[in-house]
Amino acid sequence: MRLLLTGFLFIASSARAQIDSVFFRRVFNEALENGQAYSRLGELCKTIGSRLSGSPQADKAVAWGKQMLSGYGFDSVYLQPVMVPRWERSKTEALSFTSAVFNTAIKGEKLQDFNCEAFEELPLKPSKNHKIPAVALGGSVGTSGKLQAGIVSVHSDAQLDSLGKAGVLKGKMVLLNRPFPETYLNTFRAYGACVGQRVNGASKATAFGAVAVLVRSMSNRCDLHAHTGVMIYDDKQSKIPAMAVATAVANLLDKLSQQDPNLRISMELGCQSMPDAPSANVVAETRGSNYPKSIITFGGHFDSWDQGEGAHDDGAGCMHAFEALRLLKSIGYQPRHTLRCVWWMNEENGLRGATEYAAVAGKNNEKHLAALESDRGGFTPRGFGVDSVFLPKVLKYKALLDAYSIGEIEKGGGGADIGPIRKVNPNAVLVGFIPDSQRYFDVHHSETDVFESVNKRELHLGAAAVAVMIAILDQELD
Repeated sequence: MRLLLTGFLFIASSARAQIDSVFFRRVFNEALENGQAYSRLGELCKTIGSRLSGSPQADKAVAWGKQMLSGYGFDSVYLQPVMVPRWERSKTEALSFTSAVFNTAIKGEKLQDFNCEAFEELPLKPSKNHKIPAVALGGSVGTSGKLQAGIVSVHSDAQLDSLGKAGVLKGKMVLLNRPFPETYLNTFRAYGACVGQRVNGASKATAFGAVAVLVRSMSNRCDLHAHTGVMIYDDKQSKIPAMAVATAVANLLDKLSQQDPNLRISMELGCQSMPDAPSANVVAETRGSNYPKSIITFGGHFDSWDQGEGAHDDGAGCMHAFEALRLLKSIGYQPRHTLRCVWWMNEENGLRGATEYAAVAGKNNEKHLAALESDRGGFTPRGFGVDSVFLPKVLKYKALLDAYSIGEIEKGGGGADIGPIRKVNPNAVLVGFIPDSQRYFDVHHSETDVFESVNKRELHLGAAAVAVMIAILDQELD
């Protein structure tokens, strides 16, 4: 009976399928009853782990991805070669401080887990050298031995400029300590307000004679987990080492820097940049019945930082895309246009995969009607960001989307990996998948971004949401 229903709904490849409540229910039922995204994400995270561009783990992930996708009977699965930058973290990575006023109540000369409010109540007393949670930022140079200096804490670009012009930063480490604005309901907006200090802070500080930078982790959670991420040097400036410190540590160092003029920081890094390495985007597709040369692309980035397992960032997005393609195939949906799932390589520190994908599309004269990206984690789906030109067509389905709690439609769609497609097809519709944002930066780029932090049901609901949006694009675009 189920096969007959499938045939009835989608038998005529030349006809437009009806995207209605029955279609939505079949997609979501398949995802929740027979979903594959969670188990496949578990394989990726637990057998391979993190996937920094150019690393052996990234190579293993590419091979795993091609083999896994090939088992689902999609019309084609292939690799798209690309050269990627290679930066390596070293086992030599340490940050510590000495202070005449540090609290000895924190045992064992190491920071233990503590509540931030409780920390504020601790009395300050003399202490010895203390190791603190910190990680090198991606792209940082090493220290050529141990680097020691005093520290200056700054909270804004304006303060950095002011202190720099006054000569206060010369010979010092600079703590860039601008926290997330708490009043921003969308944490991605809060991230955008602060991430510039991580990306460009080292080059700004070195212009004033600083010897290194410490950057407050990009998180609105107060804890002892440091969050890495990309930083970029200005080639016109000297390169100084850069590390991210946990948010609680940033609070601690900020307070100590105000109370102890003799506070000293010791840093040792062995990280280095290597020659570019070969890698690949992973691609799977279902050919369209009416317009096989017109493409709807959707995916996430396959690389991750080397902290944690890259579960939410962006293993979840890759699984959303794969599962969306599988869901539509499983229920018998025959797309009018070619549906292409892409796992882009090197979003985190170069965007080489996305750039190469667009370049190949241009060489092959491919027509991309639309592109959707999922790169905001595997949390509860809320809706989509949609190009204004396509917004009226999406709003026709608002009642259906609302019924599945995915009807929050924002004007303006996009994503880092799908942006370059516009250079080839300027009229391509860009869509961004939007899950709930409140917990994403708890784990983003940190050791806590592991498989166990992903909820199975939330992940599968997200995949179903992506699948129905792909079908809407397929039916509404020509």
